[in-house]
Amino acid sequence: MDIISLVNANIDYFFLVLFGLVLTIFLLSNKKKVEVQKVVYYFIYMIMYRTKWGLKKMDSIAAKLKKHKNALSYTSITIGFIGMALMTFLFLLSVYRYFFVKKEAVVAPLLPGATIPGLPHLSFIHWILAIFILATVHEMCHGIFARMHGIKIKSSGFAIFGIILPIIPAAFVEQDEKDMEKKSKKAQLAVLSAGTFANFITAGVFFLILALLVSPLTANLMQEQGVVIAGVNEGGPAELAGIKAGEIVTEINGFEVTKLDDLTNVLNLTEPYEKITLVTENGTYYLTLMEHPDGKDYGYMGVSLGVKADYNPELVEKYGLFQLKTLVWFSILIYWIFLTNLMVGLVNLLPMGIVDGGLMFYIALNHFIKDKKKAKIIFSLVSVVLLLLLLFFMIPALLGYFAAPFAGLFK
Repeated sequence: MDIISLVNANIDYFFLVLFGLVLTIFLLSNKKKVEVQKVVYYFIYMIMYRTKWGLKKMDSIAAKLKKHKNALSYTSITIGFIGMALMTFLFLLSVYRYFFVKKEAVVAPLLPGATIPGLPHLSFIHWILAIFILATVHEMCHGIFARMHGIKIKSSGFAIFGIILPIIPAAFVEQDEKDMEKKSKKAQLAVLSAGTFANFITAGVFFLILALLVSPLTANLMQEQGVVIAGVNEGGPAELAGIKAGEIVTEINGFEVTKLDDLTNVLNLTEPYEKITLVTENGTYYLTLMEHPDGKDYGYMGVSLGVKADYNPELVEKYGLFQLKTLVWFSILIYWIFLTNLMVGLVNLLPMGIVDGGLMFYIALNHFIKDKKKAKIIFSLVSVVLLLLLLFFMIPALLGYFAAPFAGLFK
């Protein structure tokens, strides 16, 4: 594969790399305003560029909302702790399932071009816009709640969050730590939970836009035009038969396949070790099915299936292809804004020291456990265990993401 073909095939990945290089050069050329904070040695760190952006706006909004300070604070704190409990349970459940049930991905890199089963393609433009909105509402709300409680804001700015590689753009609002420590536990918890509170509100707004506006508009936009082999499982019947990802299925056991139900209805009537014939646009394959890994009583083909869809020709003729593609582009953007705010908000509530949830957990421990030494030991133990588990899954996922574009060069 030549360089041009490699770039074209992984355009979102290379836009990310280019973005990271440009941002790094900018930060290096403004060293006086830059600070590197090491979170876990050199593996997890934050490169911060300090400014005064948005501070006056935070003061203005905080002044208008101050009369609702208590209601907003209690709501934010309550939602924060509920989210913490939910996210911790879901994360540990996923870890348990990985080690004792089925080795499925626990975390996936939310980076442009990454393939996440069941989700639309995340382009670089969608990613950068979603991250910008996510970071802005998160940090602005931290600042607004801090000012409502009379806590000074020293600076704001943007940053690059790094897990080995400096890749994820972020934002920050820096409170005066001494001023923060003097405030009540309620005030501290309100400020810490505010960012995620804002993310959840943003996610809710964009979910409503999806449900009430986008879904009705796009309901008949696409038409199913076939079934595609989205992925081939290693060692499965399909791989052994030579089937490749991307092939379009046209027939199974003599039955025509034009939609997903045509294929699954036939498969649901099969049995393990039964021989079947599968026809794709590339040729005819003969497979011997295996036992289903999930214990189902029908045969297992060893593929993940997708739907080949295209724009409704009647709508194309009526409105034009460009208009339909624009509508789809914006609908995908709205979807990713919803999902990133929801998921990153939840992850931020994990009781680990490097995120807001960790500091909330520590304050709560000190409230219920009067022995500060014991509270610190419990906090450290919980934080380290969760962080190690997260890194155990995250680092291989990131390395796989960055290695994937070059895998074809060595075959």
